[in-house]
Amino acid sequence: MNFHPKLIQVLILDDQLVQREGIAKIVEATGSMRVVGMATTGEEASFILQTETANLALIDLVLHGERGTAVGKELRRTHPDLKVIIYTREKSMVLAAEIFMERKDLAQPGLQGYILTRNISSSQYLQYVFDHILQSGYFIDPDILRWHYEWAEIEPLTHREEECALLVAAGMGNAEIARRMVISSRRVENIISSLYLKFKIAGDPGDPSRRVLLAEGVKLLYSSRAPYKQLKVVIIEDNEEYLAHLGHELGKDNRLQILAFANSGQMGIDLVMQKKPDVALVDIHLPDMDGFRVVRQILKACPRTKVIMQSSASSTTYLQEALNSGALALLPKNKVSASALMGIYFTDLD
Repeated sequence: MNFHPKLIQVLILDDQLVQREGIAKIVEATGSMRVVGMATTGEEASFILQTETANLALIDLVLHGERGTAVGKELRRTHPDLKVIIYTREKSMVLAAEIFMERKDLAQPGLQGYILTRNISSSQYLQYVFDHILQSGYFIDPDILRWHYEWAEIEPLTHREEECALLVAAGMGNAEIARRMVISSRRVENIISSLYLKFKIAGDPGDPSRRVLLAEGVKLLYSSRAPYKQLKVVIIEDNEEYLAHLGHELGKDNRLQILAFANSGQMGIDLVMQKKPDVALVDIHLPDMDGFRVVRQILKACPRTKVIMQSSASSTTYLQEALNSGALALLPKNKVSASALMGIYFTDLD
């Protein structure tokens, strides 16, 4: 057995001689990969792995009397560190789910890659695919996703669905998404169920492969556009120490753009009329007029601006007055955050 630790050791499983040897040449051309064996059946592949160490297996979907996905899952069951990529001419989201699906109860591990045979024409592409798998755990050929979403008409997403979809694409779990969006975990589950329907991703509710397909679909569809609406905010607050702290904390979150600060009611009204922000964050107590009056004047002059009030004192009287003046909410100052502002703003839009 000749093992080269600095090279990616590759096993190729394909029952077509010309195709098998062509892929082997592409693998060797990477300079970072080495073919340690070529097989035509699952049994031959298992025999090779008894004497050779492989990091990656490239497996044709259609083998004589066997299905590449079944062979790949069996190889991973006995060699769990092995990464498996299925290649085929077939474009199918059902096949994608089959490839990535993991059934721990049946000792069936998921596979890591699904690419089109025609795209294994570049050593650089093959290296890119493997690097992507090491980084994110999986890879699906973008051409397969493009085909699916050209065929499937995607319904428009609400603002909350869009925000949730992009957090899924960023690799966040439901608990973290709930925290970021300031909603319950049950609400996150409902939004993700809606996303599966809109993205035409079928499968069992507990199938983790569906989340993989959703994440990659979102990345593809949003790759050429801004990921979500960045909220433009004007802050009206006369406590300079708190204002500096709040501006620093909110400014760290790229979901917000702080346009201006005002330390009086009239200055705040003038800035909102000039800047036309999405959100005005208004303190209840200001030196020249109360915040409720500021809210009413802002909404009269700029009805498209949403107003959220804040206060250091909690009071049902203040809350009712804030809502009566037209504010969307009254937040305690220790609860003001980018996620809170995003949650209140987009909930109102939806």
